[in-house]
Amino acid sequence: MKPEWWPGEEHEAFTEWAISNGIDTNSVTPARFQGRGLGMMATRNIKRVSAQKGEIVLQVPTQLMLRVEDIPSTFVGKLPEDISVHALLAAYLTHDALDEQSRYDLWRKSWPSRKDFEDSMPILWPTALGGAQLPSSKDDAPTHSQQPSLLPTSISGLWNSLQPGPKTRKYSPDHQNIVSQQAQRLRKAWMDVISALPDTNWETFSYNWLIVNTRSFYWIGDGQETPEDPNDAMGLVPFADYFNHADVARDVKFDENSYEFRATKDYEKGDEVFMNYGSHPNDTLLAEYGFFLDENEADSIYLDDIVFRDIHSAGQQEELWLNQYYGNYQVTPHGPCYRTEVAACLSYMKEEDWRNHVLEGQSQGLDESRSEATIKGWILTYAAEADATITALQKAMELDTTVQAHRSKAEMLLRRWRQIKDLCEHAAKSVSV
Repeated sequence: MKPEWWPGEEHEAFTEWAISNGIDTNSVTPARFQGRGLGMMATRNIKRVSAQKGEIVLQVPTQLMLRVEDIPSTFVGKLPEDISVHALLAAYLTHDALDEQSRYDLWRKSWPSRKDFEDSMPILWPTALGGAQLPSSKDDAPTHSQQPSLLPTSISGLWNSLQPGPKTRKYSPDHQNIVSQQAQRLRKAWMDVISALPDTNWETFSYNWLIVNTRSFYWIGDGQETPEDPNDAMGLVPFADYFNHADVARDVKFDENSYEFRATKDYEKGDEVFMNYGSHPNDTLLAEYGFFLDENEADSIYLDDIVFRDIHSAGQQEELWLNQYYGNYQVTPHGPCYRTEVAACLSYMKEEDWRNHVLEGQSQGLDESRSEATIKGWILTYAAEADATITALQKAMELDTTVQAHRSKAEMLLRRWRQIKDLCEHAAKSVSV
């Protein structure tokens, strides 16, 4: 009789392949965890050696990875020169000549299915739940403007309870408007690939694009410079993609010989062993990986659209821009970031006083209680958005047949919006007035 944690035949076969190809799996093995699906289980007690160094729990020879340098030049030469690494890897997985990619067969059988992605990834959800308009989408009906936005605002960039303030400058919004940015990258990747390989199948390509998106690791080859776009520093690491994410310390190293993962905490035999995908808010985890954490020290919301309602004049926004405080106003459960505090001062101070305060630390015109009241008002505005969307979600779950057909997704969104409401309430309490 197989144990309850047994992952299944395809995963057992892949584990045997991994061991026979030099992957050091003496400390961990793929396993099923009740209520969480597949993950990595400790096969022995694992101890963190010191505060600076943990035990190696997995070591993968880099020659087993799938990287740009592993793709035949004859294939690369067919595609546009400026194609992204993400698109190139997905294209190669889609057009898998058997004699070139047979070594990946057992690995690929261990990957999630397209249906798994459709269940968990908002970009593939119906438009009634905030999914993106994509090529060959089954749900290609336009979203009506009166339809409420049900995805978290950081994911959708949309609001139900307010009109966003104007922005006079373009900037990179960290962890915001995630699905639209995702969809834009996917559409460009699709167009680049079909321009050279017109017989490419959309369903297969978009599936492989999501595989690369969710299962790749940071990779830069020896002597290569760090690319401007972090999405171009990626490679797939066999077996390591069983690790699930948790809010733990990160200890990953790689070189031309191996990709190495160390424990950052103690584990007992049978525990799930985690790794950290990066310091991401829950909205980013949901949009990029299809899950979010119950407890996440990196969780946050962004007040940009709310702040720019109050700081809307071209002169004020120019001051923010010139002094490098334009946008990305982050709030965690512990309170607002310094950028938010600086913006709050500008909402009532004279521009010259504000400039002297920011650049020279002068306090003329500064009123801390007024700043605190402003920030608290911004946070409570976001809390009101959470309330409005929770109400809209509950109504949609009762009346909208599309939402009813995707109840598990709606319940996931309801859970996330309640998290956001709690985050706002804790952050508001941290701002003393």
